[in-house]
Amino acid sequence: MVSDDAVRWDEKYLKNKHPDTLQPDPLLVDYIDLFQPGQLVVDLASGSGRHSLLLAAQGCFVVPLDCSLVALRRCCDNANANDLHVYPVVADLTEFRFQPESLDAIVCFNYLNRELTKNICDALKPGGILVMKTFNVNFLITNPKFNPNYVLAPGELSEMFGELDSKYLEDDCKTPSCTKSAMVATKM
Repeated sequence: MVSDDAVRWDEKYLKNKHPDTLQPDPLLVDYIDLFQPGQLVVDLASGSGRHSLLLAAQGCFVVPLDCSLVALRRCCDNANANDLHVYPVVADLTEFRFQPESLDAIVCFNYLNRELTKNICDALKPGGILVMKTFNVNFLITNPKFNPNYVLAPGELSEMFGELDSKYLEDDCKTPSCTKSAMVATKM
């Protein structure tokens, strides 16, 4: 059975036939050298795969994971057009869980599911990488209809992933123009 969330996201992707950008977030671009060929990387809530494509071009074994079949098809089309390989998985991210110490890296942009925090940490192998960037409370200033359950409070990202060794952290939200919190960390 397809979830209401999957239907909603499928409809969004169907309406947006030409995505605004397939450009990866500059945070991932800045830290791309952390990723080595052959690493198993999950792009959590991947959407149409802008980060999956960058990681695949880096030589990683990339699993774009999303609830939207439409988005994952778009990701595969873009990968094929660029002679890249990705291995998509359609999953309800509210129920999906990773096996312990099974992944070399997880990237997650613009998605927040606090219930996955422990599973994300446990899923990383020692030395595994987490790159995460998502909305914080300042985003609500210009987007008041956005669900406040899906934004981070100041300091919350570092608290959620405190067991990881942070290489980069932007988590204080002190200026209203800072609408996203971000972290690059490794598992010790």
